[in-house]
Amino acid sequence: MRRRTALAAAAGLALSLTACGSGDSSGGGQVPSSKTPVTVQAGFIPVIDVAALYLGEKQGFFSSRGIKLDIKTAQGGAALVPPVVSGQYQFAFSNVVSVLSARGQGLPLKVIASGSNSTGTEGKDVTMIRVPKDSPIKSAADLAGKKVSVNTLNNLLQMLGQAGVDADRGDSEKVEFVEMPFPDAVTALGKGDIDAMVTAEPFDTIAADAGTRVISSPYLDLAETSLTTSVYFTSEEQLKKNPELFTAVKAAIDESLTYAQAHPRETRAQLSSFMKIDPAVAQKVTLPTFAPEIKPASVETFVKTASAYGLIDDDNISYDDLVWSGTAD
Repeated sequence: MRRRTALAAAAGLALSLTACGSGDSSGGGQVPSSKTPVTVQAGFIPVIDVAALYLGEKQGFFSSRGIKLDIKTAQGGAALVPPVVSGQYQFAFSNVVSVLSARGQGLPLKVIASGSNSTGTEGKDVTMIRVPKDSPIKSAADLAGKKVSVNTLNNLLQMLGQAGVDADRGDSEKVEFVEMPFPDAVTALGKGDIDAMVTAEPFDTIAADAGTRVISSPYLDLAETSLTTSVYFTSEEQLKKNPELFTAVKAAIDESLTYAQAHPRETRAQLSSFMKIDPAVAQKVTLPTFAPEIKPASVETFVKTASAYGLIDDDNISYDDLVWSGTAD
């Protein structure tokens, strides 16, 4: 329950900050333009998905709209919630499940733009379930009674692992999920200390190179097409105070996503600028799909699945609840 404890602590801190009022923010109240540029504080996690925005900043998609990005990094999304709610950061990055969970705990978060999407390709997606090549495990259903690693308990990858098992007519309640950092999980899988691993890039590629095989592409068990899996979010208060700023920020993000999708080589080239990654691995990783649109079906799928596996208590969160309409209200 460590993840829920961390998120609950973040929720408590963020709600207390909300009650005390927002702090000073670089972008607060200012309308960006080429003549009056605004510095915008953004909180990122050093994962492949945010490469699109580093590339977009390099291409000038933010500066052309009067925005100077000041990127701060954190190891997990929970740490980025309080500074967004307080107004210290204007926006941040997280997976969809974490944002849904935060809203379910009363945090006034709002999605302003897509982050990344699953590929929708069997055997070649951003998250897989892998076992050693010589494992007797043939499919996800065989994981009942087995030990399976996830980077964080009670969050996105455990949910995907459970969904993969159940979709294969197995019993996910009989799977022993253990929390383990990705590098340690690759090693543990090789030693036989765990039976399977729910991956995320670049560690899916690293695990593949270490001698493993795919038994499940769990995103495809949720939907037959690509899903929006990560997003950029802010607070409802900041949106109401300065919708013009976030209109510009969203436009810059959307242009960055479109450009990254059309220029994968340039996207890969950004990876070493913000994360530790072997150049050879960077050339082989499966990139997520980048697209500005957040489809209502994606939100509905994640609400339904996260509710089914106990990650959120409210299964009535709608697309409009979660995603900013682009207007002040």
